[in-house]
Amino acid sequence: MSDSLTPPPSFTPAPAPEAPAPKRKAPLWRRILVGIVLAGIAVFLLFHLYALLLRFAPTPGTILMSQRGLDGQDVRYDWVPLDRISPRLVHAVIAAEDAKFCTHGGIDWEAVEAAREWNAKNPDRNRRGGSTISQQTAKNVFFWNGGGMPRKAGEAWMTYVIETVWGKRRIMEVYLNVAEWGDGLFGAEAAAQARFGKSAADLSEREAALLAAVLPSPNKWKAVNPGPYVQRRAGSIQGRMRVVANEGYAACVFGGEAPRPPAGERPKGETPKPPPVLEELPEAPETGEEALGEPTEELGTDVPRNANDELNDLLNAADESLRAPPPPAEEGEPAPSGEITDEPVPEPAPEPQPEAAPAEEAPSGPAELRPPE
Repeated sequence: MSDSLTPPPSFTPAPAPEAPAPKRKAPLWRRILVGIVLAGIAVFLLFHLYALLLRFAPTPGTILMSQRGLDGQDVRYDWVPLDRISPRLVHAVIAAEDAKFCTHGGIDWEAVEAAREWNAKNPDRNRRGGSTISQQTAKNVFFWNGGGMPRKAGEAWMTYVIETVWGKRRIMEVYLNVAEWGDGLFGAEAAAQARFGKSAADLSEREAALLAAVLPSPNKWKAVNPGPYVQRRAGSIQGRMRVVANEGYAACVFGGEAPRPPAGERPKGETPKPPPVLEELPEAPETGEEALGEPTEELGTDVPRNANDELNDLLNAADESLRAPPPPAEEGEPAPSGEITDEPVPEPAPEPQPEAAPAEEAPSGPAELRPPE
């Protein structure tokens, strides 16, 4: 009874926990920088995921196709597997655009350096380029036309990616399906149907050469009713196609025997053979209806240059789509042994005839390349 009358002990509530101090926000510049880095990583991963997907799936389209459509052109794009494209067209584009397609790793750095030096010495002439089929494919599929260091550097990187992931045969298949042939035509099938009224599988040697001849300027040069320059260029390409086919320079596309190694790398005991000679492609005219356009202005000699300028020149040379003959070798200097050369072999001097003055002796070095008169 007494226990029930005893008052309960006093209850003291526990003190409330202190509120955490508010988190300090990172500075705005840091958040922006992190966002840019994360976005860059996401784009980088998406590019590689897209490249992996295109190893097996047809290319759905390109940025250039979208640009042409926005310009009001009726874009026609017909994807066909490589087995439904004439081997003649494969030989033609290798002969016209990239004779070392099966032997380089994506970028032909020797051609790039030669083009860069020639462009620096000849700022008033049509620019020469060292762009390979692999580079043109990377540009067409993942990027856009035009300059800019980020785009060109990205193109160079993706060139090596597709060389590793796709392989040469797939690169050729994609290239022939996304290449532009003018008037909104993309791909060999659309071009063959529109220009010659037949499938790409049925192209003749001349038709394949004409399609390859206009690739550097498909919206100006015409494969049907071609001008004098395109006709000459196509004729030269036809001669080069036979060398490409006979010497195995398309072996990486069709299989079979690979191109012969340079003379210094031949197996012991094998008799060295002279390197094959590809007929020289005529240079594009500087003026007239078939001229490519005004030459690009170069930096003057009084403008100081830095490492970025040199890199930009190098990427510009690698990005040029016109495959012109390389600059001539110095007088008396022979072409490198075992390499494919566009320079004609100098003809021997004719033997003196009776009662006639002896002919002049032929030069010892390769013939000098000169632009057409």
